[in-house]
Amino acid sequence: MNGIRLWHFAQASLGIVQWVGIAILLNPIIIERTSSGALLGQVMALIGGAGLLAPLIGGLADKYSCHRVLQRMALFTHFIALLILYFAATTPAIYWLVGALIGLGSVALLVLNPTFVIAASKNQNDEGRGLASLYQCQFFGVVVTGLLIALADRLQVHSDDQLLILMALVVTVLCLVSVAPPPKIDIDNSEHIEAEHYLNQKSDIIKSTAPWFLFLLAVFFSMFLSSNLMELGPLLIKEVYSVDIGNSALGMAISAVISIFMLESAGRWMQRRGPFMVWYTAQGVYLIVGGLFWITAGHDVPAVLPIALLVILMQAMSWNDMIIPSIAGRLSPSSPALTQGLLMLCMAGGFGVGAMLAGLSIDKFGYVSVFTLSLGGIIVALACIAGLTVYAKRNNHVATAA
Repeated sequence: MNGIRLWHFAQASLGIVQWVGIAILLNPIIIERTSSGALLGQVMALIGGAGLLAPLIGGLADKYSCHRVLQRMALFTHFIALLILYFAATTPAIYWLVGALIGLGSVALLVLNPTFVIAASKNQNDEGRGLASLYQCQFFGVVVTGLLIALADRLQVHSDDQLLILMALVVTVLCLVSVAPPPKIDIDNSEHIEAEHYLNQKSDIIKSTAPWFLFLLAVFFSMFLSSNLMELGPLLIKEVYSVDIGNSALGMAISAVISIFMLESAGRWMQRRGPFMVWYTAQGVYLIVGGLFWITAGHDVPAVLPIALLVILMQAMSWNDMIIPSIAGRLSPSSPALTQGLLMLCMAGGFGVGAMLAGLSIDKFGYVSVFTLSLGGIIVALACIAGLTVYAKRNNHVATAA
């Protein structure tokens, strides 16, 4: 974890709350206390729907230069959500509030944290190193929280009291960020740095609406595969391949450890070749994994195969999530935090639409149909990437001729 900064651990709150907290504690607690699957779905929708506020959060941060304040507020929002959940009874509105607060805090961190890294980077090496360590901290949060929750479960600590562990971890992160805050963002200076990036790297892509739009479309449709196969992955593997969910959970835990080391390689690759090659590779892995799930669904295959595919997919997702903020900074004509807000809006939109279509598809065609939907999404995303590449080459030829 070279290049680590204490404030990078703000990203760990996503691993603590968004990854482990929701899957291991929030969902079971809602079912245990209310016995309402519908309420669970509504809470999850609120968490994902918070992405609609991403451009607003980014725009406000840039306009009033309050990036650091909003970052600490996001961490505090995560803490308040867990505190409310700890004391919540059976009133649906309380759980709606919890979902909204978790979603708001997560979206703000996803918008602001990459913005700090990109704005403070003086060259491509700094950017690659910073983004790698940022997302390593996220998976570090997953591993630490998962181990502590597993230990608490082994000691038969009630799920309600396990929330205290998450609250303590979030408070620790908040203290670290308060003691060692990220660098202040100067909007004018960050725009100058971005311009210098393009000149130094001799970028083939000209900032305009077309490549930015194609990139956002690719992100939107690729979320059909990444969100569906990760969020529904253990359930799909159980229903389609008859593999116990506990085995899938173990595979995801192992994958989180692997991701910490693999992100280091992705960061170094970005330093040498830029972010686009890393992104193309991640999308290629999406296609391979999606294709293999689609081909093997309904067939008698070893249990290790679907779990291995899930582990590989998680690595590709970690590379994708790390690298797209950098690509957005290169393509977007907007200010830094607003750029990340628009990116997050497309990610949340793809997550929401993909999840909705997956639910409808399961009811009508069965669980196997989710693999078809996911594969279709990544094929459309790759078509958008092809259009982006053609556009970049064409404009590069025009610039060379001029």
